[in-house]
Amino acid sequence: MPFLLLLFLTLPCLPANWQSRWDWVDSPGKSAALTWASVLVEVGLAFRIAYRVRRHLAGDPSRRDALLPRYGRWRFYHMLSLFVLYTISLFGFGWGWAAQTICSWGGEPIPGVELVILAPFLTALVLSWVCFYDAERALHKAGPAAASAEPFWGRGTYVSFHVRHNLALVCVPIGLLILEKSARRLLPDLGDLSEIIVSVLGLIAALCVFACMPWILRLALGLRPMPPGPLRDRLLATARRLNCRCSDILLWNTRGHVANAMVAGFLPILRYVLLTDRLVAELTPDEVEAVFGHEVGHVKHHHMLYYLGFMLASLVVVLPGALPLLEYFELKLGMSKLDELQALSIVTVLGAYIFVVFGFLSRRCERQADIYGCRTVSCTQTDCQGHDLSVVPAPAGEGLCPTGIHTFIAALEKVAHLNGISRDRPGWLQSWQHSTIARRVEFLQRMLLDPSLEQRFQRTVAVVKWVMLAILVVVGALLFFFDRTA
Repeated sequence: MPFLLLLFLTLPCLPANWQSRWDWVDSPGKSAALTWASVLVEVGLAFRIAYRVRRHLAGDPSRRDALLPRYGRWRFYHMLSLFVLYTISLFGFGWGWAAQTICSWGGEPIPGVELVILAPFLTALVLSWVCFYDAERALHKAGPAAASAEPFWGRGTYVSFHVRHNLALVCVPIGLLILEKSARRLLPDLGDLSEIIVSVLGLIAALCVFACMPWILRLALGLRPMPPGPLRDRLLATARRLNCRCSDILLWNTRGHVANAMVAGFLPILRYVLLTDRLVAELTPDEVEAVFGHEVGHVKHHHMLYYLGFMLASLVVVLPGALPLLEYFELKLGMSKLDELQALSIVTVLGAYIFVVFGFLSRRCERQADIYGCRTVSCTQTDCQGHDLSVVPAPAGEGLCPTGIHTFIAALEKVAHLNGISRDRPGWLQSWQHSTIARRVEFLQRMLLDPSLEQRFQRTVAVVKWVMLAILVVVGALLFFFDRTA
């Protein structure tokens, strides 16, 4: 969800001067009225979904398990309709043009006008969460553990959680983009050298934000160090055994609603491993250690640094690929060269590339991390039948045994169940980076039958990673050479 939002919200912030709108939308007032009416439609749809959930559960609380997947589909369709209606508002109702016309000074849009352009989408999103709260509370009350579980959070806390979870990290890169555009509006007569300086400063700022992302994440999500105790001591000992340095192990309080883990930071001095409260509460210590090992696996395989280099190289190569789309609009459809069409073509090409190419790469890196999670709780006996208290896991993740594989598989299955994720068909948006739980488990089970599979897989992934990066570097160098000689 945050990644999809980041990609989508980049689109309204790219054009310098919006012009697109249907011919009959002849005034900023009409555009604003239509745009904010679409916001009311989206909020009304969210209210309707929540009402239906509450009505069904009031009539028969036993229908909760059957209602959950339907509610998930309704939420997905609502989000999809929000994207579609906001896009229509931008390109049909001309909301970008109307906002820049209304918020102008001396005939030019004021700095930061992109915040006004984004306002309808963000307003609809937040108010929809306000409505969905009633459905979530009804589902919680109908759950089997409602009597013993922690009381469901208040509406304000629920909405605040979703804002921080979905928007906190998105706001940072979007804010940098808006600041860069504001600087160009305040200094419109930049020369070539000044343009280069502004671009370099923007790149440096983006890299600094990326490096400091663990601190930003800790502040935005309200993370706290895991309390002292046997589990914290065990995970710290595991980090030392695996030769993985991190600043701290942080606990994310989700009021028992999310079972997840992640690692943030490619620098050891700014690296945190995050575990949610529900994951720690519901999984066994062995399973928590296996999930912790999965996150350490991302560090040991240098995935974050590789992702950074891969994405930077991709931007250099893929962005010129948006130009053919723009030329199609101009030549085939007879459209003039509009700034917003160029932005649309860039976001379309980049989005397709990320979801297809980067998704292909990410799913293989996740399997590497899965294997490392298995190794984290494995001994050196390749035919062991179980671990007792006397068994010590292999140092530096050098072992791989059936017990370790079974432990990580159990953790995967539990995480899917606790988060209400379908094992086989979770939906494309939930599996494009990680693959389905069923496929990940099936791969690990094949390793039990064929121990040589892991080595073949590691060699294949290494070749894929470096060949893809090499292709990007070569293509980028060729583009630079032809651009200089043109």
